[in-house]
Amino acid sequence: MREEAIIRTLWLSFQYIKDMKVNKTRFCPSPTGLLHLGNLRTSLFSSLIAKKDNGSFLLRIEDTDLERSKKEFSTAICNDLKWMGLDWDEGPEVGGKEDSYYQSERIDLYEEFYKALLEKNLIYPCFTSEEELKIIRRNQIASGQPPRYTGVWSDATEKEVKDELDKGNKPVYRFRIPKNSTIEFKDLVKGEQSFSTDDLDDFIVRKKDNTPTFMFANAIDDSLMGVDLVLRGDDHLSNTPRQIALLESLGLSLPRYAHVSLFTGSDGAPLSKRNGSISINDLREQGYLPIAVSNYLSRVGHTIVDNDLKTHSELANEFKIDNISSSPSKFDMDQLLYWQKKAVEELNINECSIWLKDSLEGLPASVNNENFVALIKDNINFPHEAQEYLNNLFLTPLAQREEIINIIRSAGKEFYLQACDAIPSEITDWSETTKNIGSITGKKGKELFMPLRCAITGQTKGPELDRVVNLIGTEHVLKKLKEASAL
Repeated sequence: MREEAIIRTLWLSFQYIKDMKVNKTRFCPSPTGLLHLGNLRTSLFSSLIAKKDNGSFLLRIEDTDLERSKKEFSTAICNDLKWMGLDWDEGPEVGGKEDSYYQSERIDLYEEFYKALLEKNLIYPCFTSEEELKIIRRNQIASGQPPRYTGVWSDATEKEVKDELDKGNKPVYRFRIPKNSTIEFKDLVKGEQSFSTDDLDDFIVRKKDNTPTFMFANAIDDSLMGVDLVLRGDDHLSNTPRQIALLESLGLSLPRYAHVSLFTGSDGAPLSKRNGSISINDLREQGYLPIAVSNYLSRVGHTIVDNDLKTHSELANEFKIDNISSSPSKFDMDQLLYWQKKAVEELNINECSIWLKDSLEGLPASVNNENFVALIKDNINFPHEAQEYLNNLFLTPLAQREEIINIIRSAGKEFYLQACDAIPSEITDWSETTKNIGSITGKKGKELFMPLRCAITGQTKGPELDRVVNLIGTEHVLKKLKEASAL
């Protein structure tokens, strides 16, 4: 029972103190794909917690999966975090006390810990094949037992190991989980946790290609890098007692843990492209504003009492681990769009012009850029909508706008010719001009306003027509009305 006493004593003395300051959090993605909303939320939470306590936020790239890890994904992750304003204090590009923050460049360091564990007989070579493991798991499930490694190589003799090596077989190395013990800790989100070590199998710490597993390198680096709060998805909750046992066996410091419930799709299933998973690159290309994404994600599985758009610093001040929900949270596109709209509303005209810059190419030189932005700003959420306004007002022929052709044709050629006759040489009061058109044509209400809107703007809704007319001028209004008369 010695191991149990040690682990119990260690974790009873390491209970969560509510007001304990967080010195360092971390985000440690694997560069095997683009960053998506689920892991971005983890990164945001970790960043906000660090910022709230004036601690540091560390970025570490866990690229020990040499086959799947790609440099372009590491670069993309860094670019996505920077775009979001989640600047890290330590890690790739900014440096720190470590020689490298890429695990693939820390292999020699891990070797020292493997040696220490071997000397203590705390890890051992295992030659069980994948096929053998499948059979073991199948038999365990059939007999109603949880599927796990049985420890068949834990007591192998030197001769048995040598015989396998002589055959050219390569082993993995497994960590010996203490037996007849209990690992207890208090999770900052989930509360008290207790695991019997008899329910935990001897896990792999070193793969056949001599690279470390996530379970090993992740725990070692968190300790060596001084991370004192590990915030991650609750799919890692069962990994925590294993990593605690590993760190304790090496005499390394332990972080506190906060396991956040999963971020699921709109259907309750894990996020995927089918049910709402969006890469950060996709969000950026669609024109989402970083502050909108931050305000949305900071409220997914975490309570902020008001609906005010907040800066990163303001979000950090509001962030509380106590307010993190222990239940799964679903992706909600409507909520993301809500925050996007609020973020666009907060932009001033100059900021909005910069955001829309690429979408304003083709705007006639006679039209003031900022005046056009001021006209459409309250009616758009994304840059492509600004491009649509521009196209409809100035570039796309009315004949190509199928959704308005019937309205224009129903109004008739004579309506538009009479409207042209009613327009003065210089429109100074569009309301008065509209009355004149109505008086001449005999039209009123929707039968008057909708055909005019469709002809002048190329669409059925948008800014008030008087503002549109003031922007585009009398000559362009006449041009559009004559174009409508020809349909």
